[in-house]
Amino acid sequence: MPKISVIIPTYNRATYITEAIRSVQAQTYPYVEVIVADDGSTDNTAEVVAGFGDAVTYISLPHRGQPAATRNAGLRVTKGEFIAFLDSDDLFLPNKLMLQLAAFEAHPEAGLVYSNGHFFRNDPTQPTGYVLDGLPTPSGDVFPELLRGNFMAPPTVLIRRSCLEAVGMFDERPDFFAVEDYDLWLRIAARFFVIYAPGDVAAVRRHQQSISRDVATLRRRVLQVLAKMDTLYPHLMRHHRAARHEAYARNHGAVAMAQLQQGHIVPGLLHGLQALTHTLQMPGLGVDAFVAWWQRRDKRQGAQP
Repeated sequence: MPKISVIIPTYNRATYITEAIRSVQAQTYPYVEVIVADDGSTDNTAEVVAGFGDAVTYISLPHRGQPAATRNAGLRVTKGEFIAFLDSDDLFLPNKLMLQLAAFEAHPEAGLVYSNGHFFRNDPTQPTGYVLDGLPTPSGDVFPELLRGNFMAPPTVLIRRSCLEAVGMFDERPDFFAVEDYDLWLRIAARFFVIYAPGDVAAVRRHQQSISRDVATLRRRVLQVLAKMDTLYPHLMRHHRAARHEAYARNHGAVAMAQLQQGHIVPGLLHGLQALTHTLQMPGLGVDAFVAWWQRRDKRQGAQP
């Protein structure tokens, strides 16, 4: 049976990390190694993890504040044929690994399998919404749909190790902070089939630290991811030009709205002009895409805690 490596990046999460580790140890699939990559915690995280003995590999790192670097440090010591990621304040549900490994066995051509997960505040048995509410769940060549918007979260994916060896690890540049996972999913989807395995596999904790993001900054970083795809896969981006224009239009539009709401008129108008330019190059001048986005909007808002 193949071994699965679970990487848990952490920073000052001593309060939560015991639950996270135990959720991996409670998996119905037994051949698992657990790696905790600690980004220089100043609390008692090291002591808590030490309590698990040899069952957990602990990596102590100098603090960088870059989740990509922490995950990559864990990746470098993995031995498993498949890789999973679990943030230290989230939980795997018991059948996560078994369900997704079965999907790989049914689809040996796949590089990544993803599933659903639910959000929670304090009690993981009381969902406040679902990761995939209002989002598509394609399988196969998902690259164009993924260009339009991210529908995968780190705790809900399982990745074939050889796939990561082919496309590379997380991009550690500071400008990719909070979008480094989206960048990796796109690079995988550009070269491998991605499979949706129905089921709820993770409980994602929501608290103020995790949801208070600067929308303008986040969407500008997504624009940088799209520009990177233009550089890495120019032929593929041209082939999926409708999805490409929709992706740029959505993100320029989001930056424009955020900037205007903050009173930043000039940059807001400039991003609005960019959004309009891309919209006019979409089929039907983007009307159908806008209607589809609007229909998903209420479901996505309902998924938020």
